[in-house]
Amino acid sequence: MNTLKNILFIIITIMLAVVIEAMTVNSAKKFNSANNPFQTLTLTNETYNKDASLSEIIYGEKVTKGLMELIIDNGDKTFKNISNREFIDSIYRANGYIPMWFTNRGVNARKVDDLFKVINSDVILDRKGNIFKRYKYLKNRLQKDNNRTIEEELLLDIQLTSLYKSYLSFHIYGSIKWWNFQNNLKWLRNSKITANWVTYTPKYDIQTLMLNYSPSQIVKATTPTSFGYGKMLKELKRLKEIKRKGGWKKIPNSSQLKYGKSGKYVNLLRERLRSSGDYRCSTKETSYGRCLKKAVKRFQKRHGLYPSGAINSYTRKKMNISVDWKIKKVLLNLDRIKRLPDQPNDRYIMVNIPNFRLYYIENGKEKLSMRVIVGDKKHHTPIFSNRISFIVLNPYWIIPDSIVQKELIPKMLKNPNYLAEKGYEVRTSYNVNRPPIDTSKIDWYKVLKSGQTKRYKFMQPPGPDNALGKIKFKFPNQFSVYLHDTSNKKLFKKGHRAFSHGCIRVAEPNTLLSTFAKHEKSVNYNRCQQILRGKHKTQLNLSNSVPVHIVYLTAWINSDGLLHYCDDIYHYDRKQRRAIR
Repeated sequence: MNTLKNILFIIITIMLAVVIEAMTVNSAKKFNSANNPFQTLTLTNETYNKDASLSEIIYGEKVTKGLMELIIDNGDKTFKNISNREFIDSIYRANGYIPMWFTNRGVNARKVDDLFKVINSDVILDRKGNIFKRYKYLKNRLQKDNNRTIEEELLLDIQLTSLYKSYLSFHIYGSIKWWNFQNNLKWLRNSKITANWVTYTPKYDIQTLMLNYSPSQIVKATTPTSFGYGKMLKELKRLKEIKRKGGWKKIPNSSQLKYGKSGKYVNLLRERLRSSGDYRCSTKETSYGRCLKKAVKRFQKRHGLYPSGAINSYTRKKMNISVDWKIKKVLLNLDRIKRLPDQPNDRYIMVNIPNFRLYYIENGKEKLSMRVIVGDKKHHTPIFSNRISFIVLNPYWIIPDSIVQKELIPKMLKNPNYLAEKGYEVRTSYNVNRPPIDTSKIDWYKVLKSGQTKRYKFMQPPGPDNALGKIKFKFPNQFSVYLHDTSNKKLFKKGHRAFSHGCIRVAEPNTLLSTFAKHEKSVNYNRCQQILRGKHKTQLNLSNSVPVHIVYLTAWINSDGLLHYCDDIYHYDRKQRRAIR
């Protein structure tokens, strides 16, 4: 009777495993159809051998029972020092309680080695963190222990799966403590400072990936390809190599560091710039000559300084920043890129807030770059992505209610002619075809105190003094932020350009408009210029919306292929903490 029960149990176990595997393969096929990076990958799970030996069947029965006991029956004990319990329970159930790293012949060396190689070669992973320590521990265990019991192997199998899950989560999502940062932003908003940052979670099913692809395949396919991520990784490797060699020697304040001079400090400066990739001359220059001056200019440009080619206090200060500081800066911004939508290179606009600059990218190349003005210290421009869906020529400026409450009405109460002097109009709706109301008949003090300001629509009609200028690029969003022209062009000459209430003012709106005209039928550039000479509001709806990414990168790869750094204008770097994983 017992023999019959055992045979039935074995048959049921094999059938269950086959069914689950079929479901997993089908799930992977569906996943492939929705995720292009994986369409060319192949399944790595081995199918069951139809001619399985009796020893393999007996082994399968033992490990299935063993895993069920460890995960289900004795879960509290098993997971006392092993993380990812809920995930492990789910993935082993989906895998028919079959080991993921061991077979009846022992450890699956090819698969384990692939995982270990991926973890060990990850330049972002902190060598003092938990993931790397677990990797070293398990690697030592597998190298030293050859006479393991089945229970020991199964426990190691669970630990390897837990390590794999922790590593993939780190690799895909990064290690910024976003919940903590969002609390910091909430605190800023409570302090009357507008501050918002939208993060995007990569849409990957880690369980499906782990069941169907090798570690190296998954890592390759889930590594970001946009916003210079790959080149930043190479720069990080270079910085870490510099750290390994002891870092940079400080550049002193010396009269020797002037054009045409030579000496030991000139040689020190040259080596400093050579190590950072700024000095590229192959000629043997012994003095502060043209090559060194060019290298100084390159360094200054990369650090947001005026490229004079001369060593001043600002340049020396930037040169003496520690390599550790730069490594931390690059790591933080790599994690930020992980939470941006992976953007195809066909056509998109990127605005880097700390750099005060807009970039128009087409087919992977920068076609246009211009200065922008962003939100000031109390009105941070929000960080998010959207799509430009229409353009407005000769726009009305619909004045935000916050400005109406805090600025306009208080000024109206002091000066009854304020609206007329500014040319502002007030309506009870957004219908500009209806005449504006007579503001002198309204008790604005009462409106302000009662909180009824939203009943009135304050706006500035099109004209040379309009705050939005002549062109507005719209991407409807919850923050009421967009790209627009401005009547005040003087501020673009400033180096630090944080002056707006949150919207982004562009220095060359006509040039940006011309980029849309090249691929958008609704935008006829010559016709647009005729409209702009008048005051009639005209909306151009785009048949193909253009992605726009408003980002906050204080270290990034610029179009020159070099790693650039800029000031943390909203102090977000210090507010975003990375967990040591």
